[in-house]
Amino acid sequence: MRWVVALGLCAALNAASFHLRPASSPLSQGLVADNAVESAGLLSLGMRRLAADLGFIRLLIYYGTPQPGAEEEEQVTQAVSSAYPELAARALRILDVDPTFTYATLYASGALAFNLNRPDEALRVLQVALSRDAHNVQYQAYVAAIGLHRRGDKAGVIRILEPILGESDCPAMIKNMMAYLYAQCGQQEKAAALYRLIQDTSKDPRYRRVAEEALKRL
Repeated sequence: MRWVVALGLCAALNAASFHLRPASSPLSQGLVADNAVESAGLLSLGMRRLAADLGFIRLLIYYGTPQPGAEEEEQVTQAVSSAYPELAARALRILDVDPTFTYATLYASGALAFNLNRPDEALRVLQVALSRDAHNVQYQAYVAAIGLHRRGDKAGVIRILEPILGESDCPAMIKNMMAYLYAQCGQQEKAAALYRLIQDTSKDPRYRRVAEEALKRL
C-alpha cells in the first residue's frame, strides 16, 4: 500500500520539484539531482516513508532498465561490474531518508555483491545499514555471505543465505542466485524448486523468464 500511494503522488511532486532545494547529506553525495530534490520536498512535508518509497521505486526503475548490448538473462545472472554506477548512492539515499527500509538495503546490496561483482560497495551499504540497526540478522548474514562469495565458497554462501529464502522480504535476485548455486553444487532438486517458486511468486517478469529457461535446462 505504501508504494501505491507513492506512485500516485510521484507525478505531482515532479511537477513541483523546481521550487524545492535538496537537503544536504553526506550519504547522498554524487546522487542525481532529481532524487535529492524529490526527497527534500517530501521530507519538508513530513512524508519520510513516502520519500523512501519513491526513492526505491526510482531505484527499481533504474536497475530494471537494461544496459545497452546485453541480453535479458545477462542482466539478472551475470556480473557486469561497470553497470549501474549510481546504485549504491541511490540505496544510501534511501537509508538516509528511512533507516528502517530493510528490503531496499537487501535488494541493493544483493545486486551490488552478487550480480554486479562490486562487493566493496555492497559492504558499504550494509555498513551504513548496520550502523542504524546493529542487530539485524539479515544484514549480518549478507555481510558473511559476501565474504564467502569473494573466496568462491559456494557451499558457504548457500549455508549462510539458505535461512533467508523463507523470509517475505528476500529479493528475487537472491533466490535466483541461490538457485544457480544449488545447480552448480549438484543440488538439482533444490534448484528446480526455487526456480519454480520464483516463477510463481516473483513480480519481476525478467526473473520469471530466467527461471523458466533454467527449468528447461534442468
